[in-house]
Amino acid sequence: MLKRGCKGLRAEAQAKLDALEDPRDLAFKRPFYEAAVITCDALSILAKRYSDLAAQMAAKTQDPQRKKELEEIAAICAWVPENPARTLREAVQAQWFTQLCSRLEEMVGGQVNQGRMDQYLYPTYKKDIEEGRITPEAAQELFHCLWLNIMQSIESQMSPSAAKGREGFSHHETVTIGGQTPDGFDATNELSYLILESTRPLKCSYPELGVRIHANTPDKFLHAVAETIKDGKGSPKLINDEFEVPWFMSNGIVKREALDYAMSGC
Repeated sequence: MLKRGCKGLRAEAQAKLDALEDPRDLAFKRPFYEAAVITCDALSILAKRYSDLAAQMAAKTQDPQRKKELEEIAAICAWVPENPARTLREAVQAQWFTQLCSRLEEMVGGQVNQGRMDQYLYPTYKKDIEEGRITPEAAQELFHCLWLNIMQSIESQMSPSAAKGREGFSHHETVTIGGQTPDGFDATNELSYLILESTRPLKCSYPELGVRIHANTPDKFLHAVAETIKDGKGSPKLINDEFEVPWFMSNGIVKREALDYAMSGC
């Protein structure tokens, strides 16, 4: 979604849909491609509604700073997720719209996970930093907003008795950081530290942060993780690459994919 947007994904699905001829493909593949097109359309419409609302709010506000913020929100929501993300703000917005759409469909946040966020958001973050478009502090505030949105997203149909069984309206959207690249090198980057640090001031349990640890994880990162755990929230959870990667490979997963795993759920 970040690299191609709804526009690119919709075009691919439509092209494959138009190319179907075999009766079995028409029976079994057409519904999927049609659903992909409909979903891309729905996601773009949802974002456009947010864009329109922000523009309306901007027109009414008398606060110059808030007006500027709302105008920026309107412009970003008008661009993503329909188009590829060009900046970190656009990437985070596209990521959240995509996750939000999944939650609306699934009606539960539990297993709709965030993947290796420090990997797929890093290119736009690095570009923004190099071009002076954002500061680490401003980026951290963006992640605070994202974590608060995740925290507020709960299953709308959960009953009070079910809530008691789970000790509240819990959900487990795991964000994975650290680990290794598909080539087997350490994947820790500046965004790994920033995401780790961003989870500390809010004093809440969202996101469900997980850190992949391996033999070549930098000592600096290990110390940063330990300091975060000392906050007392039981976060982040630690997952051992030295066990997980061989386990995946023993179950038939090719090495490059085994090295690129992300955590799921609680």
